[in-house]
Amino acid sequence: MRKPILVFLVVLFSFRVEAGEIADHFEKGNYFVKIKDYDSAIKEYEEVIKLNPKHTLAYIQLGIIYALRKDYSKAIKYYKKALVLNPKSYLTYYNLGLIYTAKGDFSRAITYFLAARKLFPKSYLLNYNLGLAYTETGNYEKAIKAFKECLKINPNYFKAYVGLGGAYYKKGDKASALKIVKKLKKLGQNALANALSNWIRDKESKKLKIKF
Repeated sequence: MRKPILVFLVVLFSFRVEAGEIADHFEKGNYFVKIKDYDSAIKEYEEVIKLNPKHTLAYIQLGIIYALRKDYSKAIKYYKKALVLNPKSYLTYYNLGLIYTAKGDFSRAITYFLAARKLFPKSYLLNYNLGLAYTETGNYEKAIKAFKECLKINPNYFKAYVGLGGAYYKKGDKASALKIVKKLKKLGQNALANALSNWIRDKESKKLKIKF
């Protein structure tokens, strides 16, 4: 019931990954990302790739920039190049999952989220977004497991309770969804509890209108 958290993981690699001109361009690119001058950052990372076509981090940074600008086609192109060079990049798989979520291709998003989870299973945000993607595809059992895993890793990520309650309700388990409302109130998260409660009430109201 909640929209995915499209917060792309931005990593400004501060160490000097190469010496000389390549490192200078890369660090300039990082600086421009930091001040959100993305056009200048792109030019710097492209210079890095000209000098070293196998510079994985430059491809990742370009992917991040284009994702932030919602130019998902270009972001995917650079991320996939990064994966060819480094097929064990959690960051790349996770951000690809977010991109496909934004595009509404939830099945493909799940594929990338699962690949990311194999590399870093203890990410609460990953499990949260995986739960949302499973919910969108109607796989409520797996959504529930993902939200529970998110809360196991970070019990204070209260938005996951809302996702969990939504998955229970869509699965047909209204009682468990209402228990989540009570749980949120007990945790002092009244705004989230009310949001979930109102969502359930709205769904119930629509059911009654359909019957009549």
